[in-house]
Amino acid sequence: MILQIDAGNTRIKWRVLNGSQVVLQGNQLTATVVDGEPLQLSGVAALKQAQLSTVAGDAVVTNLSKQLHDQFGIALHVAEVSAQVGSVSCGYSVPEKLGVDRWMAVLAVFQKTRQASVVVDVGSAVTVDLITGDGVHQGGYIVPGIRLLQESLWKGTSQVKVDQLADGNMLNPGTSTDQAVARGCVLMLVALIERLAKEHSACLVITGGDGLLLKAQIEAHAIYCADLVLDGLSVEGVRFSLGVHR
Repeated sequence: MILQIDAGNTRIKWRVLNGSQVVLQGNQLTATVVDGEPLQLSGVAALKQAQLSTVAGDAVVTNLSKQLHDQFGIALHVAEVSAQVGSVSCGYSVPEKLGVDRWMAVLAVFQKTRQASVVVDVGSAVTVDLITGDGVHQGGYIVPGIRLLQESLWKGTSQVKVDQLADGNMLNPGTSTDQAVARGCVLMLVALIERLAKEHSACLVITGGDGLLLKAQIEAHAIYCADLVLDGLSVEGVRFSLGVHR
């Protein structure tokens, strides 16, 4: 049994694989693990390996490493970005500066499609990465996610902060300020994604917590994959380091 963990800025997702089959999965707030609470591995009895992709800081690595050592007697293998994995090359001049979650998603998408792709991860931030048909990662874009865009309009005002992500046809103008903010923010992201997909004549692949919401508003054909970062951990040739527990 292999435990795979994707620690994002907001949530941690995990799954247990038996071969290639997902047998258990779960999620919880990243802040809980940062604060020292254990990852709630409900139903997991034994593990032979654990793999982690994290953008959430050293505390997550340290706390998970200790938990897995104490609970299952195994080390935590932490994914790293490298210049090349198989036929996929990193587009950053300093590969280590690329977020490991983006790298895992790029590797997973190329393994799935083997064609030019635009990879969109819709979370706290929205990241967009471009891959050529021969596996060259060209770099990408980072913009605020849907909630951050909305919050930026309400921050510092006396208005009540909204969390109205989408309702109905985004092309219909909002008839309240809350609705206008929600629809305007979603359309900003849709316009960016559709422009890049058209410009690069590429397969559009979307992932992330708000990915389905955004996919529903995009006219271009798009593929939704729920667990691209976790899928990337399974790609042959990914570089790992060992986590350290104290």
